[in-house]
This record gives sequence, C-alpha cells and structure tokens, in this order.
Amino acid sequence: MEKKYYRTRDLSLAAFLYSVKDLSLFGTEKEGRQVYFIFTPPDEAEELTRLYWANKAPSIQPRLLFQSLRSMKDLIFSRG
Repeated sequence: MEKKYYRTRDLSLAAFLYSVKDLSLFGTEKEGRQVYFIFTPPDEAEELTRLYWANKAPSIQPRLLFQSLRSMKDLIFSRG
C-alpha cells in the first residue's frame, strides 16, 4: 500500500519541511502528549528528510525558516 503522507514529531525537521515550497502541511495529529506534523507528498518529504539528516538539505532563507518554526509552535500550542 502506498503511503499518502509523511509524519514527523521533530519540530526542527517539521519547520524545515514546511519551508520547502513543494511540500504541503496536511495537518497535525496528537498521540498522547506527542504532536505529529503531516506532510504531502510523502516521497519528497522522505527525500528531504534524508538530505536534512545528511547535512545536504537545500538552502532556506533564515527568515522563512524561523517563520515556519513559529507556525509549527503555534500549531502545537493551539491544540490545547
């Protein structure tokens, strides 16, 4: 079965993925105290994640990255 989305609970990785224009934040899921960020398309998200952890990710403007980080935190804390 083909995956329809990519999930991560890593805040920094989620902010990076959110900063990449070819990906879409599909939503969030809460499991216990953990919040997962859901991205599509999954193949691109997995490839960018691999590049992120290998320190070979594409460059992102710092302001865009920090705005994305704030957005991810807003999603976490608005789930109350």
